[in-house]
Amino acid sequence: MALKIPIIIVCVLTVLALGGWYLVPKFLEQPSYKVLLKDGNIEIRQYDRILLQSVKVRGDQHQSIRQGFRPLVRFIGGKDRDGDKISMTAPVIQSAGDKEDDWVISFSMPSKYDKANLPAPQDSSIYTEDLESMTAAVIRFSGKANEQMLRDKTKTLLQWLEQANYKVQSKPKYLFYNDPSTPGFLRRNEVMVQVN
Repeated sequence: MALKIPIIIVCVLTVLALGGWYLVPKFLEQPSYKVLLKDGNIEIRQYDRILLQSVKVRGDQHQSIRQGFRPLVRFIGGKDRDGDKISMTAPVIQSAGDKEDDWVISFSMPSKYDKANLPAPQDSSIYTEDLESMTAAVIRFSGKANEQMLRDKTKTLLQWLEQANYKVQSKPKYLFYNDPSTPGFLRRNEVMVQVN
């Protein structure tokens, strides 16, 4: 009997931790979209306008997420500007910059903000991007998204789009919905490209 209680406690704590990792992103505001077409793990979506706070960083794909995440977290936390804290949203968005090893890391802003009422950052490396309403193709997958996995998923998405006669209008964006401590099998990742 004495051994059963610690085992039960460990099981309950494990279930609570897994539930937390799974549920937390579902409570964060995400960009609004409507699914126009679904084929397995690929969707064509119509996105509403998205206001982003972005920062450009240099480094490999993995390092750039951490480098870009820090100043953006300071911004939404109010540590780098005047005003109230801004709620965390999901996903964190990563896209390739203009040169090799250049990356853009972005947070979408809660829908109550627009360019006029969004607090101005004091960090000059942070800038605002206003993405107009767009149609995008997305492939969704789980796991710890390393560079090879992202390349493979991008290739799969682009091949599907070519076969379906969609025209790609942008570089891929990588969307990460979970924090780094989330086990891979619970993570939600996406590759997104704008299409017409």
